Amino acid sequence: MLGSGAAARAVEAPATPAGAESEAAAWLDTIKADPELQAFVDGTVAALRKTDPGLRRQTVRVAVIDLPTAGPARLAHWNGTPVYPASVPKFVYLMAALAWRDQGRLEIEPTIDHELREMVYASSNKATQKVVARLTGTRPGPRLGPSEYRAFRDKRLAVKRWLASLGITDLHTVHPTYDGGDISPREQQFLSDPAMPGGLPARSGAFRNRQAMTAVGSARLLALLATDRALAPATCEEVRRRMQRDVAKQPYLRHRIAGGAARSPGFEVYSKTGTWGPIHADAGIVRHRSGHQIVVAAFVEGTPRYRGSFIADFTDRVVRHLVPGQ
Repeated sequence: MLGSGAAARAVEAPATPAGAESEAAAWLDTIKADPELQAFVDGTVAALRKTDPGLRRQTVRVAVIDLPTAGPARLAHWNGTPVYPASVPKFVYLMAALAWRDQGRLEIEPTIDHELREMVYASSNKATQKVVARLTGTRPGPRLGPSEYRAFRDKRLAVKRWLASLGITDLHTVHPTYDGGDISPREQQFLSDPAMPGGLPARSGAFRNRQAMTAVGSARLLALLATDRALAPATCEEVRRRMQRDVAKQPYLRHRIAGGAARSPGFEVYSKTGTWGPIHADAGIVRHRSGHQIVVAAFVEGTPRYRGSFIADFTDRVVRHLVPGQ
């Protein structure tokens, strides 16, 4: 449980020096849309939709950033609109936790270390709730009065402010994830806030401030992680290690990025999947033994829900195109 001292440290400690963060944002500005890569992504999505009747009923959002060992980074995407991301934001909270640690804002003692592992590897929603509480110095509970609610809301924006300092402004990651039936009145109050910029309204019901991510924003953050620009290089490596995927150990990943990359030799994958109702998603880094890296973010949304092989098939084709003859 979060004690008052931990909450104070999470909120009051100084932020990371602006220089490193502005360098990350400046590098992101150098990533340009590439016509050749865009034509490939467009053609690949269209071809996979043509052969997959279930996929044709879905809204597809993908982004690819090519990070070769020499030459500039290149970007292409399909559909830049925000989407409810299910469990994908858990990698953002992992990055934030280790950023807070490096800044002296959070001690990664055994309990929180266990919660971070459960959050990312097992995708535990309960662990995510504890991590977000520690990151933001907030607790679930009854509804709050106006002044207390304003303070709560401001604390909940801590991760989003950190992302903005890195140049990432289209990831609305301000909530934990839930199992259902575990949303306190205070959380409902925040989820229902219609004045919160960036929130994704529910298609039905009162929640006007849900999580929201874009494929491009997810890919840009992962590109910073892949190139050791989001955090200190050793910390970026630690994040990637915690996100490493292995289809042999987690067979359900055969339909995700790791499954697609595993069809070719010499690749490692660091990713976070998301599955909830109409959402089938994954976002990660594919690293070849040559050093060539590719970031893939994919969100498939629709009813009836899709649980097919599009993300793996798309990743496979991207990998073979960008790292030929591997």
